[in-house]
Amino acid sequence: MATWIALFRGVNVGGKNILPMAQLRDDLESLDLKNVRPYIQSGNVVFDSS
Repeated sequence: MATWIALFRGVNVGGKNILPMAQLRDDLESLDLKNVRPYIQSGNVVFDSS
């Protein structure tokens, strides 16, 4: 299983486009990604997938 990084732009920047990291993590886990770890409140995520 490989480790991947997703860099989302425009998430939680300047108080706009607010997305709770718990929701982002849950949404990505629903796509069958494993060990999803958001990086602070930036919208960037590290996860494992085959």
